[in-house]
Amino acid sequence: MRTRIALAVLLFIVIARPVQPAAQQTPAAPLVIRGVTLIDGTGRGNVANATVVVEGTRITQVGASTLPVPTGALAAPAGAQIIDGRGKFLIPGLIDVHVHLSGGGNRANVQPITPQQELAGVRALHTYLYAGVTTVFDAGNQGSFIFGLRDKSRTNAIVSPRIFATGGTVTSPGGHGGPFYIEAWPQDRAILDQHLAGKPDMVKIGQDEHGWGTRPLITQLADDLLEKIIRYYHSKGVRSTIHISNEHNAIEAIYAGVDTLAHPVIQSPISASYVNMMKVKRVPTASTLTIGESYSRLADHPEYLDQPLYRDTMDAADIQRMKTTESARMKNDSWALWMKVMTPVAQNNLKRLNDVGKDIVACGTDRSSGADVHRELELLVGGGITPADAIVICTRNAARFLGKLDELGTIETGKMADLVLLTADPTVDINNAKRIEMVIKDGQVIDRTKLDVVANRKR
Repeated sequence: MRTRIALAVLLFIVIARPVQPAAQQTPAAPLVIRGVTLIDGTGRGNVANATVVVEGTRITQVGASTLPVPTGALAAPAGAQIIDGRGKFLIPGLIDVHVHLSGGGNRANVQPITPQQELAGVRALHTYLYAGVTTVFDAGNQGSFIFGLRDKSRTNAIVSPRIFATGGTVTSPGGHGGPFYIEAWPQDRAILDQHLAGKPDMVKIGQDEHGWGTRPLITQLADDLLEKIIRYYHSKGVRSTIHISNEHNAIEAIYAGVDTLAHPVIQSPISASYVNMMKVKRVPTASTLTIGESYSRLADHPEYLDQPLYRDTMDAADIQRMKTTESARMKNDSWALWMKVMTPVAQNNLKRLNDVGKDIVACGTDRSSGADVHRELELLVGGGITPADAIVICTRNAARFLGKLDELGTIETGKMADLVLLTADPTVDINNAKRIEMVIKDGQVIDRTKLDVVANRKR
């Protein structure tokens, strides 16, 4: 009996305790990063011996001998924290434009989230900050879960990357996603209003007939209905993204007015006419290579989970289960086998798009971990994209995907101060993007030792 009471008390303490300390409420002191090699996310190339000044949440000055404002002309604001950047490399905060954050439940669930859900969500969010990811877009989740975390992030009630979210997905009855099922217009417009009531940052539309890989056929939205849905969200000031997997559906969605593609074409190599169309249209396309490749990688190379970034952010028991039970299961999984064949096709499709438009491809993982963002970078480079372009893809292009390029994605005067200080050059070796010394979000240095990740819980 005493044991049961003790366990009950312990459970109450675990659930009732705050999931983390509140974010810093007072304005941060100005920051001055001096002597750093600047990789500003614009694709202009590295700038040696640069100085970046941050005041409040914004970058207020950027200077170097090769930039319009010489370094010597940049005066440190009173009380500024001076960061010695000599021998180091500064990049914009990384951005993942396609996550499904762990902790959410059924997308139709409108109940308030539980303490356990919030704890799981915050821990997942902290893996992103730990890995240098300062902004994420959740592309489908339980609305009450992801919007609740988004709102707490925006009021500094939790330490978190910047969160944009869609909540549930709009699709046809029996289609890909849900729970906002649209069949007729204007009769079903009220369903879209239900979705809009949650104040989504973007609408995610599910448009996939399946019938490829190991998936049976399902229904999808008629093209004229798709256009009406996109127009309706545009009339409310909401951008759109769409789940597609083949070239035909991508083209129809683009000409229906969609703003972004949530995935690249993966069912086949893209045609020359598609490449030419994208050269003109330049529709931002999330890369999402990691989700498909993760199955065969686990089957063939489970030792990847021994890398520091995975060990620091995944429970040891989960790693062991993945390396044994799940690895064995994936060796005979038909979907894993199919994706092993098609991932190189998607990699080449993305390279061809990047070759004709350096602003098209945007970094997305379709996962829920900061470590996966770095795998996405590796896969982009493995497909023939240069490390320098991969950094742009995960910063400037990702901000463009979100419609936030005026605020995020590059290290330029006036932009939000989301920065990552590295100890090695990621444009030489993309794995150097993991060599993180400091993460700054909204002008505040994130104490990585206090994030709720496995590495810190072991201390």
